[in-house]
Amino acid sequence: ADDADRRPPTAMGVAWSVLIAEIDASESSSVDEAECRLLFGDAFDEEMWRSAPKDDAGRVTKRTLLQHLGWPSEVFDGRSGTREEARAVNDAAETAARGTPHFYELSPDAARDARRASYVHSAFREDFEVSDAGDDASATIAFAAWRPRDRRTNPSSPEAPLVKPRALYLLFHGGGWVFGDAKGLNDERLEEMADALRVVVLVPDYRKAPERPFPAALDDCEAAAAWCETRARAYFGLDETAPLLIGGESAGGNLCAATLLRRSAKKSEASAKWAFANLVYGIYDVAGTPSVRRFGDRRLVETARDLAYFADCYCPDVDSRTSPEVSPLFADFEKQNLPPASFVVGTEDALVDDTVLMFEKWRAAGNGATLDVWPEGPHGVGHFGIHATTKLGRACRAKVLERIGAFLDAYAYRNA
Repeated sequence: ADDADRRPPTAMGVAWSVLIAEIDASESSSVDEAECRLLFGDAFDEEMWRSAPKDDAGRVTKRTLLQHLGWPSEVFDGRSGTREEARAVNDAAETAARGTPHFYELSPDAARDARRASYVHSAFREDFEVSDAGDDASATIAFAAWRPRDRRTNPSSPEAPLVKPRALYLLFHGGGWVFGDAKGLNDERLEEMADALRVVVLVPDYRKAPERPFPAALDDCEAAAAWCETRARAYFGLDETAPLLIGGESAGGNLCAATLLRRSAKKSEASAKWAFANLVYGIYDVAGTPSVRRFGDRRLVETARDLAYFADCYCPDVDSRTSPEVSPLFADFEKQNLPPASFVVGTEDALVDDTVLMFEKWRAAGNGATLDVWPEGPHGVGHFGIHATTKLGRACRAKVLERIGAFLDAYAYRNA
């Protein structure tokens, strides 16, 4: 099969982002079956249509279609704020970005220094290094970790008592494979996450491009995963049956998916040890999905050319970019042993098609999956940048915690 055949079907032969935008912009409040089939093309979901609530004329509402395409309930009940509020934030950010350097105009060191200047370091973070990572126990990996604490009596003190964690969450940070660090990049948010979910959050550092291109970062991430599979529970005092969760954000989403594919391909029980994956606005086709190409020069977090620059840094060999280890969207998911997963992205993210297509492939292969697509959300929504603290951002971040928390509750019930 050629490369196009290895991607899942898209509606009307176009990208999912186009379909979502067309339904959103439609003046019609509902569709009948023929109209829905025309919209979705080969991707028409028979089960969705059968189970969807319909009016007396057999029509399905626009809201139902958008919810099927991942729009969360918070969008409709007001918990994520209004779209006008979110658009105003986006417009202000684009205006402010005019005249500032693009990522591709900065040296890697300048980009790293600029990002590090915004870091906030947590007093609750633990930094440590292991020298027995990887399947052969020979790799050295540096980690940052956050343990859950009881802050009811002394919320701001590092002396707040620890509580027994119920799971471990291994997270690969973002930064276009070029910048970003385990320490400082996401400290406050990960501290909050550890407490809210009662989990250990563990972030490894990995080697950065362009100095260390593919497969260096993936090798490090897989080594970190192998260490967690065999040693992390004992290190952090978790029960032997405590679930291992894995996740990634942006370029870290790519590394997370590729790590899971590697562990599965080794025909061991390793991949089965990962109970849940949290994949947040990842890049899964390094060559560029349709939404990346259409995003163009829009100055909302990163442009299409910025993403092409990151791809050149990470995988300079263009012919290798359809390898599943570089672009996980090209993997044969039918042959993989993958955990249930949660996918998150915003409609104003250049990578929206990456996430929706990855979700479709994950689900089509029989793996459990949920999808949350946030209208007006740019890259980083709810996690960093302009929508880190807006109503939209807070709703997105709360939904991520809700998805992981629901899995952990169900896991505890099944294993009680």
